[in-house]
Amino acid sequence: MRNPSLLLLAALLAVTARAATPDECLSVMSSPEGSVAGAFDSYTLALSWEPAFCEGKTAPECVSQRADRFDASNLALHGLWPNRNCDPKHFYGFCGVSEDLQKRDTPPQPSQWCGLPLPQDSRMSNATLVDLTTAMPGVASCLEHHEWLKHGTCSGMSIDDYFKTASSFVRQVAGSAFGHYLTLHAGETVDASALIGAFEASFGAGSGDKLSLSCTDVRGGKALLEVRLNLKKGLHPGSVLSSELTDTTDHGNCPPRFLLDPIPAR
Repeated sequence: MRNPSLLLLAALLAVTARAATPDECLSVMSSPEGSVAGAFDSYTLALSWEPAFCEGKTAPECVSQRADRFDASNLALHGLWPNRNCDPKHFYGFCGVSEDLQKRDTPPQPSQWCGLPLPQDSRMSNATLVDLTTAMPGVASCLEHHEWLKHGTCSGMSIDDYFKTASSFVRQVAGSAFGHYLTLHAGETVDASALIGAFEASFGAGSGDKLSLSCTDVRGGKALLEVRLNLKKGLHPGSVLSSELTDTTDHGNCPPRFLLDPIPAR
């Protein structure tokens, strides 16, 4: 006869391990003051191919883009988003942020980001800001205000550690065989299989299955717009990207061949 205590323990572990139900997700995400910091199970690291992002846009970071700037031939930071497994659209956010501030940034309005105030205890160091300005050209549009208020406040990290961690991942990607492949082939049409091969050369056999490649329409063809990676929860500024990758079910929408868009002509 089985031990009743062991059966009870197994049942409790099964309940604890199961995915949260939609109602349970709503209970965490529906507070007037935003979501609950730390109540997430993974991150999404979103990296943009800025030339494609800037097609047809007049944002400051697009108008000022030059061939010798980092983001002309390297992936740039869009965001580092704490997520819940029942929240595929990244609604989870604004942890401890006032309802008024949430309304001012919902839906996201880039023209108003510079007017979004950061709390007094949410100031990053000058060194972190300098690093971030390279990694995230959207700083020119105050993208970091939006990213911190919606996503960073849920991470459990300080603003300095949050953006140091995100900037470090951008540097790690740029310094990898994957990053070198992108830089070398900027402006060319590439095979997805070759790009995935470069990713696996950088981050280990099978890691290509953890890669999401999203494309957009550019001049009648498809061009890389964004790379997304799912990462484990316990991140910090010293995290090594290859050790933090976790599985994804979303592999993006890019076809077998696509363009690495060059800087738009202006």
